[in-house]
Amino acid sequence: MVVRSLTHAIKNVFVKPVTRLYPDEIMELPERFKGRHHLDIEKCVGCGICAQTCPNNCIEIVKFQSGWYPQIDYGHCLFCYLCAEMCPLNALSNTKEFELAGWDKQSVVWGPERLMKRSEK
Repeated sequence: MVVRSLTHAIKNVFVKPVTRLYPDEIMELPERFKGRHHLDIEKCVGCGICAQTCPNNCIEIVKFQSGWYPQIDYGHCLFCYLCAEMCPLNALSNTKEFELAGWDKQSVVWGPERLMKRSEK
């Protein structure tokens, strides 16, 4: 058994690693990848269907500028996109941005002003 384990270990020394060193090597994302949400504030009417549909209740409708818009807590989001599917005006869409980690709870809660911005990448 020890000999078999050693031969297996020695073989794996010369094999290319399966994992990639993130963030040095960023994988190409699939076409249908579901990243963070994007809010088109021109289309959103603040109806709240997205918040009612969310299975984790991570969407809250908040006052922003002159209307009511969704605020998403990414600490609880499943990225199921039921909210975007149920939106009658397609105001919510997905992006390929996935780096959403933060150091405190408030940094993973994205209000309308952050959801409106397109990623810089």
